[in-house]
Amino acid sequence: MAMEKHFIEEGKIRSEIENFLRNELSGTGYSGIDIQKTPLATRIILFVEKPPLVIGKKGKRINRLTKFLKSKYGIDNPAIDVQKIENPTLDPNIVARRIATALERGMNRRRIVYKALRAVMGSGARGVEVTLSGKIIGKGGRARTEKYSEGYMKKAGDSLKFVEVGSTQAYLKAGIIGVTVRIVPPDVVFPDQIEVIPQEAEEEETEEEEKAEETKEKTKKEKTEKAKEKTKKEKTEKKKEKTGEKKTTKRKGSSSKKSKEKDKKPETGN
Repeated sequence: MAMEKHFIEEGKIRSEIENFLRNELSGTGYSGIDIQKTPLATRIILFVEKPPLVIGKKGKRINRLTKFLKSKYGIDNPAIDVQKIENPTLDPNIVARRIATALERGMNRRRIVYKALRAVMGSGARGVEVTLSGKIIGKGGRARTEKYSEGYMKKAGDSLKFVEVGSTQAYLKAGIIGVTVRIVPPDVVFPDQIEVIPQEAEEEETEEEEKAEETKEKTKKEKTEKAKEKTKKEKTEKKKEKTGEKKTTKRKGSSSKKSKEKDKKPETGN
């Protein structure tokens, strides 16, 4: 139970820090934090759209934040690291915050959402979904949920780990509206993804394959013909060598007979 209480307290502190930083850094394009504990210090990474606003002049604001986190939440040696978000339109927390601020200003919700969808898809996302829940119409209307989506979006299975989710609230006179944004990043490849090859491309591929097969067959035939020619040449050379050896042996035999006959002739004369 002691370990469970420890983890619960850590989770509470983390959520309190996130809420505090979200309210404190609302105008800086705050997206989220990552807390990493080390033996020497506690590293707090802030993901922000505008880092200079977080740091402040001569680092005054960031020093004030470190002192507050140390005194309020008892963090040992907090070290804040500010990192810039390269593409804010692909960050679900920033997109949700933008939609919420536009709703608080009284703008048309559909125009806001469709503009956000176009911006996210224009940045290269595979898919995006925006969910609005609450008293969307006004004071007299009931609470309801509206979903707007574009592109490819996963709802279940192991592929949900590729979907990035961000949420926030818009505070209106009629009530609170929850804004949830789901984004599929551009570099995600789902396991069930199938690419349909057009017929022209298939025909070109088949033609290329046929050409490759023809060239392979030609090379095989040429190799076999060359091998046959080599074998024929070797056989003819061997035959020539054998015939030459036979002729030399015959000549040697005839010359030896003639010499013997010459030796015998003078003996008969005596």
